[in-house]
Amino acid sequence: MRTAIFADLHDNYTGLTTVLDDAAAQKVDRTIFLGDAGHTARILAGLQVRKFSCVFGNWEVSGLRRWNENLATWVSTWPAVIRAGCAVYCHATPDMPAALATAGATAAWMKPGMSWSSIFPRLHQNTDAVWNALAWMESEDVTVAFHGHTHVQMVWVWELASNQLRAFTNLTQVRLAPGTRTIIGVGSAGVPEDGPWPRYAIYDDATATVLLRTLHDVRASR
Repeated sequence: MRTAIFADLHDNYTGLTTVLDDAAAQKVDRTIFLGDAGHTARILAGLQVRKFSCVFGNWEVSGLRRWNENLATWVSTWPAVIRAGCAVYCHATPDMPAALATAGATAAWMKPGMSWSSIFPRLHQNTDAVWNALAWMESEDVTVAFHGHTHVQMVWVWELASNQLRAFTNLTQVRLAPGTRTIIGVGSAGVPEDGPWPRYAIYDDATATVLLRTLHDVRASR
């Protein structure tokens, strides 16, 4: 199965349609959104009508009370993590507290003054959070984890035999090798911070490969 994975629209509807048009041309079988849609109902309604699987980000938690009852009820059920076979999909890290299983539960748990970084770490700036995520993957027998939140495409590969961790940027393809755990930041479809172009990923579980797509012909304008 070929899965398109995108994240961090931040109210950029053009980013949504640009990624979806490219994913359709790439003949994907399903699509997963990794959170931070935005605060406008148009983006959320666009995800809902397409019946995409979604995980929540910090924008869904902070904006839950802004939307109409239909959208708020739907978004409140978004999970923190989706697992499918040896892969997991999350907003910032798969290592989420069990009590914060949904957007609704997390919104109820958050209190004024709490730091978002405690549950939504930026992996490209926090090596400890990377190792915590990898430890969680090892304990759960997960081969690959996809995340958003950082707004950059980045790949971490942990080679279990040597205990070596390597980080990569500017890749276009990743092969998931036996004896490794891999974390993939899919980049941002709406507000990328590693160039002006929308970015997302396509995971082919049959071939154990990931394509990191950068749509150079379209700038991420709103």
